[in-house]
Amino acid sequence: MGQQPNIELEIADLPRPRPAPAPARRWRPQRPGELTSPDEVPWGGAFGTTGPDTGYALRLVRGRDLVLAPGEDRHNAEAAIVALAGARASYFGRAPIARDVDVAITILGLTAEGIPPAMLETMAKDRVKWLAGLGHDAAKARALVASVPIENLAAPLEDLRARMAAGERLILR
Repeated sequence: MGQQPNIELEIADLPRPRPAPAPARRWRPQRPGELTSPDEVPWGGAFGTTGPDTGYALRLVRGRDLVLAPGEDRHNAEAAIVALAGARASYFGRAPIARDVDVAITILGLTAEGIPPAMLETMAKDRVKWLAGLGHDAAKARALVASVPIENLAAPLEDLRARMAAGERLILR
């Protein structure tokens, strides 16, 4: 719209240019201990072998039927399964899958499938001691994972079942 001839504009009424923001400055982490690339992530030893989304094993184990001994707590058994399944998955460099949970359940003797009844009884008695308080003690969960040889964690499920049917224990406790 044009300017009316009878109204004079002051300098304050004229449009003013707005300053545009400057481009963002480049940022780099400078604090000690800050990780800037995947190569800097600590691995092995006390750090373990971290895997992506190991918490997904919690969802996978929730609906499973577990053969629990008298005096055994389901929460502790689930924590043990999740710890072993997460260790197996991270060994392969991926997130946990149902097969990892099946392997962990078999190693702990929480299934009757393919395991002799005498061995199930012995493992159930031992498990009550192994898993007591494990759901609230990270050091105990790490010790459980350390007591299972990596060859057993990485083995196919069918091989583990065959070895357990032959009477072999897969945990070194």
